[in-house]
Amino acid sequence: MINNDVLRSIRYMLNVNDAKIVDIIKLTGYQINNLDVISFLKKDNEAGYQYCSDEVMVHFLNGLIFLNVVKMINFRFLILKLN
Repeated sequence: MINNDVLRSIRYMLNVNDAKIVDIIKLTGYQINNLDVISFLKKDNEAGYQYCSDEVMVHFLNGLIFLNVVKMINFRFLILKLN
């Protein structure tokens, strides 16, 4: 399984669109645009396909971690505020 397959699988599991993937990657400070993400999500036999590098995948996965940590911190803050 290559990075493109992993990216597609996670995208469908989390039900996020291309713009959200760009936002997640940008959370790490990595610069990427919508067209790159669209080309990563294409099948390898489609025109415009581009291989998703390990660097991009690392930034995407780190962005997911950042996103979930922020949600967890906000949730804990809300609980503390209610108590």
